[in-house]
Formats: sequence, structure tokens, C-alpha cells
Amino acid sequence: MLFNRHRRTLLAALLLVPAAAVPKARTPAKPAAPAPAGKFEIHLLVTAEPDKVVHPTKAADGSYPGAQPVTIAPRNQLLVGFVFFKDCKPDAAGNCNVDVDVQGVLPGGGLFQNSKASDLWRNKRAPHAGFVQLGVTNVRITIETKDPAGTYRLVAVAHDRNSGAESRSEASFQVR
Repeated sequence: MLFNRHRRTLLAALLLVPAAAVPKARTPAKPAAPAPAGKFEIHLLVTAEPDKVVHPTKAADGSYPGAQPVTIAPRNQLLVGFVFFKDCKPDAAGNCNVDVDVQGVLPGGGLFQNSKASDLWRNKRAPHAGFVQLGVTNVRITIETKDPAGTYRLVAVAHDRNSGAESRSEASFQVR
């Protein structure tokens, strides 16, 4: 009888103890889910300094100065449009399948360039999530002496064929 009384007291005490104090059976930790990829994006850079993109050189202070976008285009000098992208969706083999449409618009609204479905990153290994990658496509422009003055625009629309996502970027510059 004495044992039954202590047993009842012990059971009553266990009911009053918070659940956190009672040891729980250990379950294995779930594996971490991969970090979600960001939104597919592109950036278009039109520059008169293409070597700073393709062959960057170290400055005296240890930095790598980037190419500056053209705001006023010099005549009879090569300008290059580069398309950078990030977060394309890889296929089962780990490759991206991205193409780009590029239109160059004259000051009067006409087109000086109109390319469709150019290779930006087709069947190439997907860059790590969040990593900005220089695409294959680059656009070469030379404003000649006879070309009209005004605002020129370059519009790039990239298509991620694996995810169906689309991204747009635009750059403009003046010609005097």
C-alpha cells in the first residue's frame, strides 16, 4: 500500500512537470534543403571600354576598375553591349538554356539591330545561385559620322527556356 501511494504521487508529479523537462526520443535531423534560387535577371551594359570587361587589369590600389556605361557615344568608335545574367534554371544535366533577343532603336524609332534567339548561355553549366555571369552574346555598335544625333536605345530580352522566365534590360546613350 505504501508503494502504491508513492507510485500515485510519482505519477501525479510527472503530470505536473512541463513536457520540455521530459526527455524525448531523438529523431534524426532532416537534411537541409538547398538554398532557393533567386529570380532570373539580366543586365545590359553598353560601354566604350570592352577590354575592362573581357580583360580586366589590376589598378595600383589593387582594385579592378569596371567598365563604365556610355552616356555620350563617340562617333566612329566601337561600342560593345554585354549581357550579364544570374539565376537561370538548370535542367536535369545541370545546364542552362538561355537565349536573348536584342533590338537597337534609332532616335527616330527605327531599328538598327534586331536579333532574335541569340545564344546567351545554351547548354552550358549553370552558374551558382546568385552568381552574375557574363553571357556569350555581345553586341557591337559603331556610330558613324552620317548617323543621326539623338538618343539611341538597346533593349535585351532574355528567355530562360528551362523555367519559362523572361527578363528585360535596357541601355541608352546620346549621340551628338
